[in-house]
Amino acid sequence: MTLTQKLLSYLFPTTRKIPSAYNGILEVTVFQGRKVLDSANANYSYGSLQRILRTALLQLDLAAVRTVLLLGLGGGSVVATLRAELGFRGHITAVELDPVVIRLAAEEFGIAASDELRIVHDDALDFVRTDPGRYDLVIVDLFIDTTVPAGFMAAPFWRLVGQRTAAAGQVVFNAMAAPAALRSVRGELGQLGFAVRELAVEGTNTLLLASRPAA
Repeated sequence: MTLTQKLLSYLFPTTRKIPSAYNGILEVTVFQGRKVLDSANANYSYGSLQRILRTALLQLDLAAVRTVLLLGLGGGSVVATLRAELGFRGHITAVELDPVVIRLAAEEFGIAASDELRIVHDDALDFVRTDPGRYDLVIVDLFIDTTVPAGFMAAPFWRLVGQRTAAAGQVVFNAMAAPAALRSVRGELGQLGFAVRELAVEGTNTLLLASRPAA
């Protein structure tokens, strides 16, 4: 975004609409000097979503985190928060199903693969099933518009997340889900040896913050 575009956005917000096979119509809006990525009914990056996940990340102890697995890249606002605001310099692996979202992250927000950022075009469930890695922090932010697909609320997925999490690792789950579904996820994490906290944010989302105690 040029300086002229940034200044004009305070007077004349602009929106570009981009079709996606997975997410319907995505929108990149420039408003008051900022770009945001939205679906039809939800912010995907750099708006309320960034604030919500920033709240979670500020609750964590990042001192011992060297590797992060991000399930759901979006426009990359979590990457931006980790790098620019929290000074995280470790390795991030980001998994994103929608190739259009991956392209927009690079073209519109400057979030592209590098030595420190691996971007994987894959279904998150398939990735955690086949990836051999273990990560100090796993962030689960998987939405289609305002809905977390059912498979990511189910016990088999969370058992795989547990396998991908290091012995003293941490997990963040961002959800807009019914209380009963969240209780089920929380119970599964408890059975996997995690201590779990629940945090309501902005009146819309619930965060589960889970950690395994150091041996």
